[in-house]
Amino acid sequence: MDGPVASGKGTVSKVLAKKLNYLCLDTGAIYRAIAVCDLQGKDYHQSNIEIKCSPDKRTLVYIDGEDVTTLIRSIEVSNHVAVVAMRPDVQDRVHQIQHATAGNFDLVVEGRETTSVAFPDANYKFYVTASLEERAQRRYMDYLRRGENITLEEVLAATKERDRLDMERTVAPLVKVPDAIEIDTTGRRADEVVDEMLAIILK
Repeated sequence: MDGPVASGKGTVSKVLAKKLNYLCLDTGAIYRAIAVCDLQGKDYHQSNIEIKCSPDKRTLVYIDGEDVTTLIRSIEVSNHVAVVAMRPDVQDRVHQIQHATAGNFDLVVEGRETTSVAFPDANYKFYVTASLEERAQRRYMDYLRRGENITLEEVLAATKERDRLDMERTVAPLVKVPDAIEIDTTGRRADEVVDEMLAIILK
């Protein structure tokens, strides 16, 4: 499952994974863990970044044994992740962690180059999108729930810039692959989107 930031793919993939009894692997969480390492001056090649599965099939992220599942969602990390994602060695490290995880679980994987680079032979591919305004509003509400001090205008500008960086990066840019099914989540509930996906998967 690919798509731009805050398109709903994270929420949808969690619900879909639960219905299929799969692990939901949030590729963005791996990039965010690497961004944490970079911000803390750690070598992300040497740091032990682990993806674990909670009892309710959520992705849990650990760096050298420390649970960073909440930390990776901070504004500082969000603003830094697109910077580190442009580095070719980071792409390689992410794919290494993805494939190590894939060897242990049945997966619903979501990210920005999941279908184009990481898992081009996936059984089902979806490109999840939504309007820029709705995506910015979703991120803004997430920040408010975590107590972050930020304005909607700032989030809208940051979302536009994130789109530009993701789509224009030279290594594995965000694209819709030809065989991916595009689903627009604007104004839709997660369960509606998941039902549409399940109809395709289980037909």
